[in-house]
Amino acid sequence: MEGIELENSQSNFVRMIKEICEEEGITCVSYSSDWAFQLEKNGEKNFILGYQFGLNQAVSQQISADKAVASEVMTQNGVANVEHSCFMAPHMFRFTGENGNWKQMTAMLEKYGDIVCKDNEGTGGYFVFHVKTQRQLEEAAQQIFAQADSMAIAPYYEIKKEYRVILLDGEVQVAFEKQRKQLIGDGISTIRQLYADYLLNPGNSFEILPSSTDLDRVLEKGESYFFNWKHNLGQGAIPNLLTELPDRLKELARQAVHALNLRFASVDLVECRDGWKVLEVNSGVMMENLASNGMEYYLLAKQIYQKAIQKMFSFIKYE
Repeated sequence: MEGIELENSQSNFVRMIKEICEEEGITCVSYSSDWAFQLEKNGEKNFILGYQFGLNQAVSQQISADKAVASEVMTQNGVANVEHSCFMAPHMFRFTGENGNWKQMTAMLEKYGDIVCKDNEGTGGYFVFHVKTQRQLEEAAQQIFAQADSMAIAPYYEIKKEYRVILLDGEVQVAFEKQRKQLIGDGISTIRQLYADYLLNPGNSFEILPSSTDLDRVLEKGESYFFNWKHNLGQGAIPNLLTELPDRLKELARQAVHALNLRFASVDLVECRDGWKVLEVNSGVMMENLASNGMEYYLLAKQIYQKAIQKMFSFIKYE
C-alpha cells in the first residue's frame, strides 16, 4: 500500500465507499474515524477494514503482508519473484531461539554486494534502504528493528520499469506504470540548472535531492536523473495507465494471486535485467494516490471498488 497524509474522512477512498453504498442501496456505518465500515443490505452484513474488503481469507492476507513468507510461497509455486529473506529483531529472539543474525545479514551483503533492507511488513516505501556497505546495513537494521519485529532483505535489482496490476477474482481490473519523476539531460546544463528550470514549471512540485547528488554534474543529452530510486506513488511516482498489458505479465500477476490464494489484490511487477518478476503483492488494495490524479482516475478506482463491494454481496450481479 502507498502512504497518504490525508485524514481518513478527507480521503478519496472514504468518499468512494460512501458514494458506492448510496448508489447500491447499502446501509453504511462508519467506525473509528472511517477506518472501518459496516455494509448491510437485505439482512446481509459485510465489513471493510482499512483497505481489506473481506474477499480474501485472513491467513492469505497475513501471508501476503509478510514479504519473506510471500516470496517463499511464490517461489515454491514457480512464480518468478524478487526473493526476500526474513531476519527477526533482537527483541524477538526469545520466541525464535536465535542467538543473532548479523552473520547471516552480512553474508547476504557479501553475496549480492547490493541489497535492499525493508520493514518485512511495511508499506508505502517507508523504512526501505538501499544498502552497499556494512555500515549502511547496520544503520538500516537499527532503524527498522526500532519499529518493526522483522526485516526483509532482498538483492537490489536495477529496475527498468515497475507496473502495478490490480486483480479481482483473477481478472485484471487496471494496470499502470509507476513513473518516477526525473530530469532529462541536454548535454550542457548541470543538475542544478536543470532542477531550477524544473521548478519554474508551476505543475512541478518541490523535490528533495539526495545529499550525495553532485549538483554541478552535467547530464549527458538524454540521460535521466531520478529524484528517487523508489517507485512508490506515495513518494512522488506518477501513475501512467497502460492501454494493454502483455499476456505474459497478466499471467505472472495471476500466478502470484493464485499462489497466495487472494481474490482481490494488487501485484507489483518489475522489469529487471533477467526479465520480469513479482516485487510484492498487496491484499489491501489502496488507490488513494491513483484517484488523486484527476476525475478519470477517480472514476476508474471507484468502479473497481464498486465491483469488489458487489462481490461481497452474493445477491448483487454485475457484468
